[in-house]
Amino acid sequence: MAPLVTLLTSALCIWLAQMAYWLPLKRRENYRLRFLLDFVATVPFAQVITWANSGRTSAPMLLVIYGGFFLWVSISTKLCTPLDAAASAYCSVWIVLTSESIYELWRLLIWGAAKAGLQQPALATIPMMLGQIGFTLAVCILVRYTAARLMPDEGLYRIGPRQLLSAGLLGGMFVFQFFALMSTLQNTGVGLVLVAPAFLTQLYCLTLLYLQTELFKKSAMQKEMDTLNLLYERQRQQYQIARQNVQIINRKCHELKVQIADLRRLNPDAAQEKDLNEAERAVQLYDANADTGNEVLDVVLTEKSMHCEARHITLNCVADGSAVAFVEPGDLYALSNALDQAIDAAARQMDEPRRMIDLLVCKRQGFTVINIISPVVTEAPARAARQHNYELKVMRRIVQKYNGTMTTENQNVLSAVKIVLPPPKS
Repeated sequence: MAPLVTLLTSALCIWLAQMAYWLPLKRRENYRLRFLLDFVATVPFAQVITWANSGRTSAPMLLVIYGGFFLWVSISTKLCTPLDAAASAYCSVWIVLTSESIYELWRLLIWGAAKAGLQQPALATIPMMLGQIGFTLAVCILVRYTAARLMPDEGLYRIGPRQLLSAGLLGGMFVFQFFALMSTLQNTGVGLVLVAPAFLTQLYCLTLLYLQTELFKKSAMQKEMDTLNLLYERQRQQYQIARQNVQIINRKCHELKVQIADLRRLNPDAAQEKDLNEAERAVQLYDANADTGNEVLDVVLTEKSMHCEARHITLNCVADGSAVAFVEPGDLYALSNALDQAIDAAARQMDEPRRMIDLLVCKRQGFTVINIISPVVTEAPARAARQHNYELKVMRRIVQKYNGTMTTENQNVLSAVKIVLPPPKS
């Protein structure tokens, strides 16, 4: 009975360390079943780890076992979370180091109690096993709501080769010190002078690994911020270009209208009259300048209407330009990225009647509301998906600038983007 309890305790402690790092991440479908199956798979592997930590194995065998431990946790992480291979390997380093650190701290508590002369039951007894489980659970809860929650970015780890290599080296140093410390703790007669250096070295490895994670994360955030700022500035510049293009189109359309009117005065025959009517309809199409009472919104709607017409998309628009009068021109034009994404989604619809976009810009109880409803985005190329992701982040930054909120929602075959901006402070 005692060996079985020891085995289940070891498996549960390893599994709790996995949960501490997996729960803050995004999850795969049927994740509860995956987590349960992972615990079942942990039980036989825990037997190997328990045997390795007993001190009856050679150094080469320990390296093989712990190499397999890292590999197994990495595969489990890959199967239970949507992380890629590099991120799964990086997460496995943290899981292994955390599980071994908790076990080591528990052994240090027992060693310290023995040095203090306190009587205690054997390690393999039920009370000690329950104590180990309770201690592990408490530490894992602490880790889950501190480091494991702060390190991921939006539920994912984004790990490059340098960061993974550095984590592997620190993990290897930690494990070697773990072997040394476990061998030392087998003898209750050793003093603190032998235990402290190994423990402090491990603490140094963990601290350095966490600081490394934060530095790489901050570097990635800075790179993304620079990209967003560049995209934002390009959007602001694009507004001036779009404004000039719309003005040129309107001027050319006016000139064509004058020329068509002059040709009609020449009393053309029926065939020529038909050609003139077609030309006039084409001119009216491109001269369909929006008039919302806001020049920026007019430019946006005129430009997007042309894009929709070219792609055979119906754009239903109800817009009150005064509702967005307080929004800076560059900001308002950048918010039109939501329309660009809606147009891309509608253009991918094979069924032409579904190529439809509804746009509402109005005021409700003093708040400005921008609502865009379009078909759900189907599978897009990876580059286009990244571009859309950056554009969404730019829009969120602009909305936050005006203390507003932005929500996106998918229902069946429709996608909705809703932006709510409070009235400007006087």
